[in-house]
Amino acid sequence: MVEKSETDWKVIAIDVNDPLASKLNDIEDVERHLPGLIRATNEWFRIYKIPDGKPENQFAFSGEAKNKKYATEIVNETHEAWKRLIGGKHSPGKSCLLRCAHAHTPPRTSRLTIDACIQGEHMPAHPIDPSVDKWFFISGASNL
Repeated sequence: MVEKSETDWKVIAIDVNDPLASKLNDIEDVERHLPGLIRATNEWFRIYKIPDGKPENQFAFSGEAKNKKYATEIVNETHEAWKRLIGGKHSPGKSCLLRCAHAHTPPRTSRLTIDACIQGEHMPAHPIDPSVDKWFFISGASNL
């Protein structure tokens, strides 16, 4: 997706313990074994903010899902950037956009200098409520 002129990457993955995991090794396999899932996922990401009064989301690559090789390159690239950031290999005073958690406020995204981010308070991750850990498969087939 493209959000505020920046790429907001989404990665499609599967639990290795899922019965279909051995069959889903790249994006083409998803369409073969779960027809319509990528289209439905794309549609959901396009419209899910509309009920909040926001416009529909826009996509890079005309909404095309990229393959495993491309995704792996992006994950590695962003991981390397993160390692440079936390390793102090940055230009002092430059700005960065980070998700910061503070003891007395909910997590939020804020623009800080890189120096402040690195020297900032490191908080443990907030626990995830089990009610949100649910998976759904949207089938295009009608059961009516």
